[in-house]
Amino acid sequence: MLTLLATLMAGAGLVLAALAAYVAWRRGTAMGWSLAVLLVAVAWWGTAYAVELSVDDVATKRLWGDLKYVGIVTLAPAWLVFALQYTGRGRLVTRRLVALLAVPAVAALLVLAVPATHDLVRSYSDPAGTHDLPVVESGPAFWAIFAYNNVLLVGATVLFVASMVRLARTYRRMALVLLASALLPWAANILHNLEVGWFALIDLTPFAFIVTGGLLVWGLFEERLVDLAPLARSAVVESMADAVFVLDAFERVVDVNPAAVALAGRTRGELVGRRVSDLMATSEIVEVGPGGLVLADEAGGNPRTFDVSQQPLTDVAGRPAGELVVLREVTERVRDQQRLQQVLDDRSRVAATLQASMVPTRLPDVPGCDLASRYVPAGDGREIGGDFIDVFALDGDTWAFVLGDVSGKGAEAAAVSVATRYTLRALADPALSPAATLHEVNTVLQAQTESERHCTLVHGHLRPPRATDASPAPLRITLTLAGHHWPLVLRTDGEVEEVGTLGTALALFDDPELHDAAVELAPGEVLCVFTDGLVEARLGRDQFGSEGVAEVMRKHRDLSADELAGEVLAAVRAFHGGEELADDLAMLVVKFDGERLPAGREQD
Repeated sequence: MLTLLATLMAGAGLVLAALAAYVAWRRGTAMGWSLAVLLVAVAWWGTAYAVELSVDDVATKRLWGDLKYVGIVTLAPAWLVFALQYTGRGRLVTRRLVALLAVPAVAALLVLAVPATHDLVRSYSDPAGTHDLPVVESGPAFWAIFAYNNVLLVGATVLFVASMVRLARTYRRMALVLLASALLPWAANILHNLEVGWFALIDLTPFAFIVTGGLLVWGLFEERLVDLAPLARSAVVESMADAVFVLDAFERVVDVNPAAVALAGRTRGELVGRRVSDLMATSEIVEVGPGGLVLADEAGGNPRTFDVSQQPLTDVAGRPAGELVVLREVTERVRDQQRLQQVLDDRSRVAATLQASMVPTRLPDVPGCDLASRYVPAGDGREIGGDFIDVFALDGDTWAFVLGDVSGKGAEAAAVSVATRYTLRALADPALSPAATLHEVNTVLQAQTESERHCTLVHGHLRPPRATDASPAPLRITLTLAGHHWPLVLRTDGEVEEVGTLGTALALFDDPELHDAAVELAPGEVLCVFTDGLVEARLGRDQFGSEGVAEVMRKHRDLSADELAGEVLAAVRAFHGGEELADDLAMLVVKFDGERLPAGREQD
């Protein structure tokens, strides 16, 4: 019997020593090391006690009986340090605390080591060794050590278990297991020291600590105890604003968090065991679709929208065990999106209205001329640009046209465009050349426009010939370029040439350099005026350019003005890859046919 007990104690010591080494190797955290110290203390206690039981020499028994106190006085402080670190109070574990905990332990060992005070702790009542098991008498110092150790053990255990009890219901079973495993060695030690029955003969405390140590090491490896995962997970779920429902395989509720209780309008007890379809006591499902789950109260108002997340739960074998359902309220987000969409729609309508004001709804009839225009805003059309077109009569013989581009985008650019267009309409006069009119427009813009805004444009006069019996005279055009691209003219022989003299953009200088240029179109010839959005359309590093426009004009020179404008626009879109244009595009095409001159007029 003695040999069996000695073997069990030795085995307990070796097992706990191995567990301690494994803990120290697998975990470099402070909690891992404090648990390792605890297990080493128990291992030393069990090993020394096994030697004490197995040797026959009384002096050797007394020596190993004293040495086991190294483990006894170390165990309780190590358990307290581990419990503090586990329960999130690691900041309390300072060098000062460790030193204070070491003082009683060192004092007890000193009392035991000094022969004069040794018997204050323990002494053999059978010095001859006539009994198989050592018979030890406990002195007053022993009971002080016993009381101190038990205060630490009980306090640490209560702290440890109390932290587990605060977890979700699922983890309270873990708290009970921990409590039982902690009470087992404590009870064995109490029974031994109080000499209750058979326990008075042998101390099974180290062997009982195998259960506690094994459970703690398992928890350490599984990261359910030392890493505080259950406590953190429970705190997160319980404090979540999202409603969380845990369903079993039959769609019955097995657990809910406070947010789910508030949403369902029932207590946790009323929800557990019910099917998910019966959850909403004061709400009804209005819609389930891509937008989520929409709930309304019994009056049918105050709809609330939820994103629904469903996650299947499986057991360790991968079999279906239930489902986790999370309802995240997105009512405000949906309303914000609706408000934003309303703002964008309003903005689009405003942009469309302003853009429409940049282009005449209908071009005037100019005798002998076929006119067409195109306007394409950049991107999706929601951003207001600065391009504009206008054609209007000055008198019975002269028509003015203007095509311009204000720097920048947005409401400010649109305001300058409108100001430029209508200022030019107000100041244009058949007696003034285009250059003279633009000088006056520049003066007005200088006074009304911010310095960073400027405007490039082409302004010209169209003077159709008068009807005669002879072949019609050419269409006379006078135009001025205010910092704008050169217009292109398609001749009857298929040649395309740039016309006009480049001048200074408006709203930059008090006295811009502007030049009038005279152009004549024979029947069948075409003038094409455009903004930079046409020629600067890109494909990689290549631009569509004036050459691209000229090629389309030559290829389709027999088409009407409207058809030709459509072909140019189609060509630039194809060149750009069919994507939305990066800049606004405005274009005016004037084709002189000489066939619609009014009758009854005499040529000059």
